[in-house]
Amino acid sequence: MLVDDEPDVILTIKIVLEENGFQVDSFTDSLLALEDFREETGMYDLIILDIKMPNMNGFELYRQIKKIDNKAKVCFLTGSELYQGEYADIFNTLDGRYFIQKPIENEELIARLNKIIRID
Repeated sequence: MLVDDEPDVILTIKIVLEENGFQVDSFTDSLLALEDFREETGMYDLIILDIKMPNMNGFELYRQIKKIDNKAKVCFLTGSELYQGEYADIFNTLDGRYFIQKPIENEELIARLNKIIRID
């Protein structure tokens, strides 16, 4: 699952992921993504969330997803200088590998996502 409020970012990342063998459900609205997640619980190997989004930001969406499935694997995309350390009090179980800074080279994105998927 890919959630980002910018359609051009969604399109670009979705193409890259699909060209590398991933199946991608994408959403530009976090509330619609949450509704889909409720219906498809357990379907996603990885959920990629933009942090800054209207209606419900990526961290709020993360909290809601974890209430439904606490084993869901989630990573965050950010276009700003946000690092896990700034959110340690709230997200103390996540480390830096779950945060991906935009822009990112396609090969690096695929490598990072594959590593996250393999983490138990």
